[in-house]
Amino acid sequence: MKITYTGQNGYVVETKIANIVFDFCGGVLPAMSQNLPLLVFVSHGQADHFDPVIFSFVSEYPNVQFFLSHDILLTEDVQKQYGITRSMMKKISFLPEGVRRVIPLKAENGENDYIILETIKTCKEGIAWLLNIAGKRIYYAGDMNWWVWESDSRQVFNQRTARFKHYMETLYDREIFLAFADLIPEQGKYSRLGIEYLLNTAYVANVVPMGFGNDAQAVLAYRQERDVKNQQTEVIALTRSGDAMAIED
Repeated sequence: MKITYTGQNGYVVETKIANIVFDFCGGVLPAMSQNLPLLVFVSHGQADHFDPVIFSFVSEYPNVQFFLSHDILLTEDVQKQYGITRSMMKKISFLPEGVRRVIPLKAENGENDYIILETIKTCKEGIAWLLNIAGKRIYYAGDMNWWVWESDSRQVFNQRTARFKHYMETLYDREIFLAFADLIPEQGKYSRLGIEYLLNTAYVANVVPMGFGNDAQAVLAYRQERDVKNQQTEVIALTRSGDAMAIED
């Protein structure tokens, strides 16, 4: 399994049966096999998670499917601008939270496989994704984060905390091979609450911090601190667009 950071909140995961794109917002896709299906996921419609340029992928990867959060609207102007035809619309699925679906896959060599998809309601915008690929779960948090700030009143802090923990119950005691979760430096002393809560809720083998903006040092410091503590979860630090890492699956 290979992970590539494309910039902002965008990541590519190359697996043996399909290539996965999460929340692409610019940058360059890595060179991927065109023999495998390409699955493109968008967690919500904010500009740092969704760029309609993803629909141009069909020209290079005709075996592509798009899975969009239900809050995303493809207006007629967007469809015209990006050449989204009626036949292309058949490749696009709009999904709400609480869905469990089997995604059939067919490679160019005719081999068939499948991925099990779950959508999870988040405490903010859109949905989070949980994919089961050949027994390995991949979790992409989207906007699922412990969104509290040092300026919050105690009441607001408690409300946001309760909301986050409520929606995280779906992941309780799950085994997750690879997770993408927020580490937000702007949250100050609370910047790691969300990612740490995930690691204490589920059994996560590998985690990729995201949402750090230009503060790569925050990610590197977090990885170093967990390494020193000899924590079981491997922290994968991809901080520049194009950074990539292969992990044993």
